[in-house]
Amino acid sequence: MNSKLLLSLAILALLFSSTASAIDKSQVKEKWHTPFDLYLSAQEAYDLKTSKPDEVLFLDVRNRPEIHYIGMADQIDANIPFYFDSTEWKLKKDGVHGSFRKIRNTDFEAAVENALRSKGLTKESPIIIMCTSGSRAPRAARALHEAGFKQVYTQVEGFEGIKAKEGEHKGKRLVAGWKFEGLPWSYDLPAAKMYFNFDPKVLAKKAEAVAEEKSEAKQDQASVPSD
Repeated sequence: MNSKLLLSLAILALLFSSTASAIDKSQVKEKWHTPFDLYLSAQEAYDLKTSKPDEVLFLDVRNRPEIHYIGMADQIDANIPFYFDSTEWKLKKDGVHGSFRKIRNTDFEAAVENALRSKGLTKESPIIIMCTSGSRAPRAARALHEAGFKQVYTQVEGFEGIKAKEGEHKGKRLVAGWKFEGLPWSYDLPAAKMYFNFDPKVLAKKAEAVAEEKSEAKQDQASVPSD
């Protein structure tokens, strides 16, 4: 085997090893299916992002208290909540347990576009979505599909993993997931990755403030008497 052929094989092996494989649709709960049919495990999401750090947008769509108290993956580019918390209590069907109702972030799609723009990417660029356990990510992906985004992967195991169905730890999130797989994460939250950097309302207020400052500066210059 000549040296050129060996080199070609080595390059091909490197390319394939740096490309994340995808989970087959049949392995994903039907209610978690998305129009994109692009599904990744936690490890695959890590591999895809780290192999193409500047070409892929990696989003954490959990709300702000979640990332504050539970931590966030190091490779995340932006935290853009798909839902916000509320103080309204929602009772479950058993009439005993419940949770606080979550409110849809109506600026989600626009904020994602802002995050893409901040990295020099477009709506055609690949996006990975991660939530707590994989159930919120498909909702976010469907919303992006309706808004014209072209390539959205869902990480189906979530940050904390899936609840165990049996055994002494039944009901606890100890099956797969970013944390369970030992992938990089931290409680330290980088300011540059927080939602306020991508929130359309915040950005609009900043732009308004800048425009007002410029207007005031022009007025001040105009009021200065000429010699």
